[in-house]
Amino acid sequence: MKTWLRVWTEKEIAEVEKHLLIVGDAKGDCAHCKELGLDYKTVGQCPNCQTTFSYITSRRFSSNPGERFQIVKRLGQIRNDLVWIDYDDYKTLTGRQRARDFLLGQ
Repeated sequence: MKTWLRVWTEKEIAEVEKHLLIVGDAKGDCAHCKELGLDYKTVGQCPNCQTTFSYITSRRFSSNPGERFQIVKRLGQIRNDLVWIDYDDYKTLTGRQRARDFLLGQ
Protein backbone atom coordinates (compact mmCIF):
# COMPACT_ATOMS: atom_id res chain seq x y z
CA MET A 1 0.00 0.00 0.00
CA LYS A 2 1.41 3.39 -0.98
CA THR A 3 1.18 6.29 1.44
CA TRP A 4 2.76 9.72 1.86
CA LEU A 5 5.83 9.77 4.08
CA ARG A 6 8.07 12.71 4.88
CA VAL A 7 11.70 12.07 3.97
CA TRP A 8 14.67 14.26 4.83
CA THR A 9 17.39 14.83 2.30
CA GLU A 10 20.22 17.32 1.90
CA LYS A 11 19.61 20.00 -0.74
CA GLU A 12 21.13 23.34 -1.70
CA ILE A 13 18.50 25.87 -0.62
CA ALA A 14 19.38 28.18 -3.52
CA GLU A 15 18.74 25.35 -5.98
CA VAL A 16 15.39 24.52 -4.37
CA GLU A 17 14.35 28.17 -4.35
CA LYS A 18 15.29 28.53 -8.01
CA HIS A 19 12.95 25.68 -9.03
CA LEU A 20 10.16 25.98 -6.46
CA LEU A 21 6.46 26.46 -7.15
CA ILE A 22 4.63 27.84 -4.11
CA VAL A 23 0.93 27.00 -3.96
CA GLY A 24 -1.54 29.36 -2.32
CA ASP A 25 -5.29 28.89 -1.97
CA ALA A 26 -6.14 29.30 -5.65
CA LYS A 27 -2.95 30.01 -7.60
CA GLY A 28 0.80 29.46 -7.43
CA ASP A 29 3.89 31.67 -7.35
CA CYS A 30 7.42 31.26 -8.68
CA ALA A 31 9.86 31.36 -5.75
CA HIS A 32 12.68 32.44 -8.06
CA CYS A 33 11.23 35.61 -9.64
CA LYS A 34 8.06 36.00 -7.53
CA GLU A 35 5.73 35.77 -10.56
CA LEU A 36 2.15 35.55 -9.22
CA GLY A 37 -1.04 33.91 -10.41
CA LEU A 38 0.36 30.70 -11.90
CA ASP A 39 -1.96 27.76 -12.45
CA TYR A 40 -0.16 25.32 -10.17
CA LYS A 41 -2.17 22.40 -11.57
CA THR A 42 -0.59 22.63 -15.01
CA VAL A 43 2.38 25.05 -15.10
CA GLY A 44 5.69 23.40 -15.91
CA GLN A 45 7.84 26.48 -16.05
CA CYS A 46 7.53 30.10 -15.05
CA PRO A 47 6.28 32.26 -17.95
CA ASN A 48 8.34 35.19 -16.64
CA CYS A 49 11.81 33.76 -15.86
CA GLN A 50 11.51 30.43 -17.72
CA THR A 51 12.48 28.45 -14.61
CA THR A 52 11.48 24.80 -14.82
CA PHE A 53 9.71 23.71 -11.65
CA SER A 54 11.10 20.67 -9.84
CA TYR A 55 9.75 21.31 -6.33
CA ILE A 56 6.43 22.32 -4.86
CA THR A 57 5.22 23.54 -1.47
CA SER A 58 2.03 24.99 -0.03
CA ARG A 59 1.53 28.05 2.16
CA ARG A 60 -1.41 26.24 3.69
CA PHE A 61 1.02 24.00 5.57
CA SER A 62 1.56 26.83 8.06
CA SER A 63 -2.05 27.89 8.47
CA ASN A 64 -3.45 24.33 8.51
CA PRO A 65 -0.75 22.05 9.98
CA GLY A 66 -3.26 19.32 10.80
CA GLU A 67 -4.24 19.11 7.13
CA ARG A 68 -0.68 18.90 5.82
CA PHE A 69 -0.88 15.30 4.63
CA GLN A 70 -4.36 15.78 3.13
CA ILE A 71 -3.04 18.76 1.15
CA VAL A 72 -0.10 16.76 -0.18
CA LYS A 73 -2.30 13.77 -0.94
CA ARG A 74 -4.87 15.84 -2.85
CA LEU A 75 -2.40 18.05 -4.73
CA GLY A 76 0.09 15.21 -5.15
CA GLN A 77 -2.40 13.46 -7.40
CA ILE A 78 -2.43 16.54 -9.61
CA ARG A 79 1.34 17.30 -9.48
CA ASN A 80 3.06 13.95 -8.97
CA ASP A 81 5.92 15.21 -11.18
CA LEU A 82 7.22 17.57 -8.46
CA VAL A 83 9.01 16.88 -5.18
CA TRP A 84 7.22 18.20 -2.09
CA ILE A 85 9.11 20.60 0.20
CA ASP A 86 7.95 21.54 3.71
CA TYR A 87 6.96 25.23 3.63
CA ASP A 88 8.04 25.97 7.21
CA ASP A 89 11.49 24.46 6.58
CA TYR A 90 11.80 26.46 3.37
CA LYS A 91 10.85 29.78 5.03
CA THR A 92 13.15 29.17 8.01
CA LEU A 93 16.15 28.26 5.87
CA THR A 94 15.71 31.07 3.34
CA GLY A 95 15.22 33.55 6.20
CA ARG A 96 18.45 32.41 7.81
CA GLN A 97 20.30 32.72 4.52
CA ARG A 98 18.98 36.25 3.92
CA ALA A 99 19.97 37.30 7.45
CA ARG A 100 23.44 35.80 6.98
CA ASP A 101 23.86 37.58 3.64
CA PHE A 102 22.70 40.87 5.15
CA LEU A 103 25.06 40.64 8.12
CA LEU A 104 27.99 39.71 5.90
CA GLY A 105 27.16 42.52 3.50
CA GLN A 106 26.53 40.34 0.47
